[in-house]
Amino acid sequence: MNLSLRALGVVGSVVRWIVGTASVWTLAGAFSFARADEPEKATPPDPLREIYREDAERCSFSTARGEPLKLANESIMRWSTDDDWSGDVFVWMREKQPEVIGCIMSGPTNDSLRKVVHEFHLLAETPIGPAVVQNGRRWKPAQGLKRERLADAPPPASSAAARLVQMRQIARGFTATMEFDGRWELRLLPQPLLRYGDEQGEAADGALFCYVWPKGTDPELVLLVESRRDDQELAWHFAPVRFTTRELWLSRNGREEWHGEPHQETDRLSTMLYTVDTAREISKPMASR
Repeated sequence: MNLSLRALGVVGSVVRWIVGTASVWTLAGAFSFARADEPEKATPPDPLREIYREDAERCSFSTARGEPLKLANESIMRWSTDDDWSGDVFVWMREKQPEVIGCIMSGPTNDSLRKVVHEFHLLAETPIGPAVVQNGRRWKPAQGLKRERLADAPPPASSAAARLVQMRQIARGFTATMEFDGRWELRLLPQPLLRYGDEQGEAADGALFCYVWPKGTDPELVLLVESRRDDQELAWHFAPVRFTTRELWLSRNGREEWHGEPHQETDRLSTMLYTVDTAREISKPMASR
């Protein structure tokens, strides 16, 4: 009888231990889920990035027929340098094709001010309609961006994944250099800024690759690579897109493919493929985090 009671006491202790342990597990689980369900703290908005987007939204471009180009929902690149410059790169599209690429950027002028600079480059094969850009200047490119065929490149692959591999190989085959107190070799970013294409359009497949200055991620040259129909067959083409006023060179397999002279603009009307100018100044507190 005493043994049985003691046995029952032991059983009761075991049951109480199991129940207590289960309660701890349950509470621990509830606590874990409660923590997992807590909302993440939102990243505070960057006033500079907001300014860049607002400026891009104010820019209006259209085809020669007056059809408006559409600003892409997101910037395709965000960059900064070690001397407190930064910028966002945007594209304006005609259906599935990028027609204009632009950068809205800013940098310090003194302890209290930053200057905001706008730069644009035509990507379309034919000129777009005249546009009013920063400070009331007009931009009316006299010609479209010419593509060159890569005669020694293999035919475009049948799958999108394989074509991306080919485009990366093509971009790596180019060397870009820039003059700034000597010639600097620019660094190719491994991922394209933009992938696009339309089997029924001018470019069946294409991508924009970027070469940046080693001191930061400032884009200096963009390389357009496209699979286009040439003599009733698809073939790879390229075009250089400058994003600096400095002198540029683009070489492939040791051969110079393109040379861009230093860029200068003095008129209120620019007819070149590339245009750049200071838009305005902003107070530094507006641009600080």
